[in-house]
Parts: sequence; structure tokens; C-alpha cells
Amino acid sequence: MAPPDHHKEVAKFLKEKFEGNASISAYRDEGGERPVPIGNFGGSFFSTIGAFDSNLSLPDGSFEFAATGDEDWLPNVLASSIYWLRERNCDSWPLVCEDVVKQNVNSQYRHMAFTPSPFGLQVSTGQVVHWFLGAPIKDSEIGISQGELLARVRLMYPKWLFSEPV
Repeated sequence: MAPPDHHKEVAKFLKEKFEGNASISAYRDEGGERPVPIGNFGGSFFSTIGAFDSNLSLPDGSFEFAATGDEDWLPNVLASSIYWLRERNCDSWPLVCEDVVKQNVNSQYRHMAFTPSPFGLQVSTGQVVHWFLGAPIKDSEIGISQGELLARVRLMYPKWLFSEPV
């Protein structure tokens, strides 16, 4: 089944932002079900494609999930965060998805903390899509504040993600 046009708009926008380097793969749960499309843009920026239509219990808004870096486990962590959130409600920031970095990954990180980006992309359905900007965190950082996380992601992500919607 082909993705809806408004999902393609998100992928096209990101592809242009990262000058054309892009690939999209479907990540699945442990049973091989529930695909989550995730794009790799520019080799180090990862974004879900279509998560904003997932009916997750989040504060008002349409959100994609993003991660940046060169760790090969980042796309899987985005998909795992979606699965983790399907069973929970979230109504405050930062959003911390616990134990989404698999234990067999050679990493000091176990969790992913997300904060919303002010940047919004309006798609043809009229929805304004924002990104949850993710940062891997350690067990000792599980209580990270919204301010601490925002300061961290400002250093990690492109500046355009911090501009207000037009």
C-alpha cells in the first residue's frame, strides 16, 4: 500500500532540507508487525514519516519523531519509542521513553527524551506537523528537565527546527 500524499510531502520536505540524500525503511516490532516508516536524511538525521497520523495519546498537535547522530541504532529507537507510547499517555514535557535503547546495543544510553520543536510544516491536509526532537539519555538522566533537554537538542539539531511556524 502506497503512503498517503501528505506523508510523502513530509519526506520530500526533509529530502530537500538535507540536499537530496534520503532513504526510507520500515521498522517493525519484535513480531515483524506494525511497520513504522523512518527516513534517513543526510546520513545523520532520522525522522518518522507519518507518525503524526498515529493517534498516540500526546498533547495536542501533529508530531513526527526525530533523532540525529551517527549511531546505527537511532532509527530503531524511534520505532521503539512509538511502540512504547502506544501503551501510555503523555501530557507534559519532556517526554521520556524508557528502555527503548535495546540492552544488546553497546551504548551507555537506555532511554530517549523528546521535546517539541516550534517549527511547523503545513501539509495539504491542513495539519501543521512539528517534530519531537530526541536525545538519548542515561539512567542517571531520567529526570532531565525540559530546560536541560531543550539546551541539549539546540546543540544537536539544525537551527531551522527552532524557528516559529510561518
